[in-house]
Amino acid sequence: MAKQSINRRQALSLAAGAIALPASIRADPFLAPARIVCGSVPYLSSGGFFVPLAKGYYRKLALDIDVRNFVDGGLAMPALAAGEIDISTAPCNAGFFNLVAKGAAVRIFMDRGHEARGRGSQAILVSNSLHADGFTNLDGYRLAKGKVLSIAVMGSVAHYLHAQALQRVGLSFADLELRTGLNSSTALQLMASGRVDIVLDPMPGGHVAEARGIGRIATWSDEIAPGMQLSTFAAGERFLKERRSAAVRFCMATLQGYREFNAAAASGDPAIIKLLAAETRLPEELLQRTRPRWSTMAEDGAPNRDAILAQQRFWHERTDLLVRPAPVEQLFETSVLAEAQQRLAADNPFL
Repeated sequence: MAKQSINRRQALSLAAGAIALPASIRADPFLAPARIVCGSVPYLSSGGFFVPLAKGYYRKLALDIDVRNFVDGGLAMPALAAGEIDISTAPCNAGFFNLVAKGAAVRIFMDRGHEARGRGSQAILVSNSLHADGFTNLDGYRLAKGKVLSIAVMGSVAHYLHAQALQRVGLSFADLELRTGLNSSTALQLMASGRVDIVLDPMPGGHVAEARGIGRIATWSDEIAPGMQLSTFAAGERFLKERRSAAVRFCMATLQGYREFNAAAASGDPAIIKLLAAETRLPEELLQRTRPRWSTMAEDGAPNRDAILAQQRFWHERTDLLVRPAPVEQLFETSVLAEAQQRLAADNPFL
């Protein structure tokens, strides 16, 4: 499986016209060849990473990116904490904050997706009957009392969003029948048979489920929690210190990828759509139809610090999933991204 993914990516890079490093650049100590083991997930939310990977931007900065795919970013955290991988997507869930609070030398250094207004990527899908009863927008959560809500894993993004929306209308999970442990596919099957009323389904899944008549999209994550940080790039503290130039170059190439990903979400650039389809194995036509509701990447790469701290407070103060919050200084590393921004502004090698 991994070999096929690499071959496909290599083919895309060749098609994009990846350029070999000239001797003058190879002689620059900052550009010393480096290998980075990077944890990722094979979904559209990784689009800002897929773009520079497929277009050869990392290689142009003498980086060899060894991608390790995980079904969920949270599953990569033990490997990241153990130093088995260098960088990884890190969801802003209770598990991540617990990891750092317990002393893991892992730091957030870059945005990897947040919910900008009008660009929320997490669909709140409700049953057709509940939609007919009036659950057609965010205020529709007032109709959730007594209904069946499915959350795959407590402590997750879905947990956070539903809790925020319910609080807004004066309800809590205690007012509903909660189903946990069901993956999205199973939850949607139960919705189709009338046994689940509310489920969160990320794009493009929510769009597909609605098109199949399983339910209706009532509202979106950006309406519930504007600016919410879905996930970040995190790395081991040792990697960020001892292999700083590699980390800076990773940020530089990724920033360029974010700009092109965001532009494609707005314009539907067919070349970007094609490479995203290859990496995610989603139809190009589906990716076009779901624009612009792809995860938004901050073009300066900065994670939403306030949103991240608000999410940590939620897990600590409103659940029993985080006993002790991580100190701010243990959560963030900002200097690597700052250097990448400066270098890219002074001389962008991708333009």
